[in-house]
Amino acid sequence: MRLFQKFFFRLQAQTSHGLHSPSVFKLYTEVINPILQKKISTKIKTDELIQGISQFYAMEIDLGEVFPLVIPHLSPEIYQQIDQDLIPKAQANSIIFILNPHESTLSQDIWDTLVEDPRIIHSIDLFDMGILRFNQLASKQHFMLKKS
Repeated sequence: MRLFQKFFFRLQAQTSHGLHSPSVFKLYTEVINPILQKKISTKIKTDELIQGISQFYAMEIDLGEVFPLVIPHLSPEIYQQIDQDLIPKAQANSIIFILNPHESTLSQDIWDTLVEDPRIIHSIDLFDMGILRFNQLASKQHFMLKKS
């Protein structure tokens, strides 16, 4: 099932050519794609993505610091904590990284629910990682990105 999902994801996902958001275009071209292109282990790639994306947003929002939270998997209990505890307290410098949002049908359903949540302004789907941002000054957008 995951192989089929990844194939379908690759058909829908875009590279820099289809990005209309200047900040996501810059994030993709300067941080995400260069890391995805590296021939390194998935664990190191994940760590570099989390660090690089966090640093990018720290500079972009000019607060000097962001507060990333890494969630290794999705479950109904974790979703409830995200929905009731994390999202209401999230600020512009909060980022949630969700690892393997397409891991199972249940985690896929939870990921889709989070993407649709109006309190989440930017969602970026890299298939093996989902990124959620909270910036009330931006318009709601969802991006599915793949390496070019």
